[in-house]
Amino acid sequence: MHLLSVSSEPHDSRRMFCRALNLLLIAQALAYRQDAFIGYSEKHSDKIVLHSLDGEIPISLLDAVAPKTCELVSELAQTGCTTCRFYRNELPPEAGYGPPYGLLQGTLEGLRDTPPREDTVVAKKGHVCMIPGTKEFFIAANDHDEWGSAHTVWGMVQNMTTVTSLLRRPFHTVTHPTYGTVMRMMNTDVSFAISGLRPGSHDQ
Repeated sequence: MHLLSVSSEPHDSRRMFCRALNLLLIAQALAYRQDAFIGYSEKHSDKIVLHSLDGEIPISLLDAVAPKTCELVSELAQTGCTTCRFYRNELPPEAGYGPPYGLLQGTLEGLRDTPPREDTVVAKKGHVCMIPGTKEFFIAANDHDEWGSAHTVWGMVQNMTTVTSLLRRPFHTVTHPTYGTVMRMMNTDVSFAISGLRPGSHDQ
């Protein structure tokens, strides 16, 4: 099964709304965690939080596994992202490898650089992974031994409640013209903001 960097681009009006929403979420998130950023520049975050209207997704960064990717993601948590969003939601398959394929996919368009390929960890439920050669990522909704070590694993979701909610949002199917993969794309992209906590800080 091919994990493809195909995103559902919102229309101009929707994009403007998503950007405005992200700016508001970023301001709220950073104000909420203001004390956590004291001395932040000394070392990057060991945890980030994705903030959406559906709820928060707390993620522990796996710096020992993918240090370069974690550094880029942590930097994005400092600067903020106005184009980050989820656009694909696939519930875990009832049997076999799918479809559906058991993932929540999105984009970290605001990353300074495209993350390099790092380490060889097999994606398990809750892992956050980059699609090689892109700024697209996914959260594994179940174990993916069938994909081997094809993706850079850089995070672990600490609470899957919001992920589960997003996986159940309305979708439509799209067939990739080259690979023939049938993908579930969200009817409406879900925009999110991103913030981080420095090592030793505690969530408020």
